[in-house]
Amino acid sequence: MLWWVLDEIRLLVTGRSARYSQVVLELAWDPSPRADASLAAHVLAVGVAKRAQLWAPIGSMALVAPGGHPGVGPAVDTARELWPAAVVTAVDEAVAALAGAGLDPEPSACVVVHQDAVRTSVAVVAEREVIAGGLAPGGTRGLAEAVAEHLRAVHRLDAGLEEAWAAVVHGGAFGPSPWVPHPGPVYGTPITSDRILPSPPGTATVSPAELRDVVAAAYRPVAALVEQVLRDAPPETARQATTGGLLLTGPHPPGVEHHLTELTGLPARRVAEPKAGFHRPQVLLDGVARLLAENPSAPDLTEDRSDVSKPLRLLESFGLLPPRSLTAEGGNR
Repeated sequence: MLWWVLDEIRLLVTGRSARYSQVVLELAWDPSPRADASLAAHVLAVGVAKRAQLWAPIGSMALVAPGGHPGVGPAVDTARELWPAAVVTAVDEAVAALAGAGLDPEPSACVVVHQDAVRTSVAVVAEREVIAGGLAPGGTRGLAEAVAEHLRAVHRLDAGLEEAWAAVVHGGAFGPSPWVPHPGPVYGTPITSDRILPSPPGTATVSPAELRDVVAAAYRPVAALVEQVLRDAPPETARQATTGGLLLTGPHPPGVEHHLTELTGLPARRVAEPKAGFHRPQVLLDGVARLLAENPSAPDLTEDRSDVSKPLRLLESFGLLPPRSLTAEGGNR
């Protein structure tokens, strides 16, 4: 099973014990022409609709994606069809990332560089509005796949994406890992010409300099996109965003902010994910929570006050519940 950071779509349900449930759906896949735009709608219709029978009524749904993502429209239509009373909100992931970063003070404008599963979104954000943006393919999977391919070609080791991603985070490509100061080898299966019998586990040691050569190439398109969105923004906004610098959110590897400063000449800061990307990316979710708290949902839900006395009496008759006289408030003890 892949870690959350490598997943192309993520689902979170909160408020299960409240009056209504809130669903946050992250559309983390690259919206290329070959992508299935109905993926999020399918998840809602097939997965969420069945499991929602166990939840409080769905009253709020937030769809998080970069601007213009083709999966948002079908997902909104499906959500409104399944849960007509729910408040459906589309949140631009760059705005959610800025809100989730919790900067104090928040810059009047900056360039948000948010890394996700298969792409990195770059956007000029001013006053929590996206002025210009674009997408660079690759994302966390791209970094992991580049390392995995390098291990196969150079070290003759077949490693999974999880092992490769651990090397990206802890290998020290751009700076030491705050969680693993002395990274160990990468584990995998040795590639041999004769695979009649399963090979024993193997390892490969990848130096930080070697890892940097592999990973750094993936950030060149990101740096080029930063320059592009600044050119696309109005001159005054671009000037303010240049002063505000780069805000890196998502599971970027430690120290990559210094590398992007070298490439772009802009000051950069990175908001680290709490669990280094090995769990659900949290900064984006924190931003969605803050944005929704500023404009709380007010779904028009009808409370279900169905008569449950008959099912309770049936359970009592089978001895599955104690007599109500013993459990009722003020009853005998």
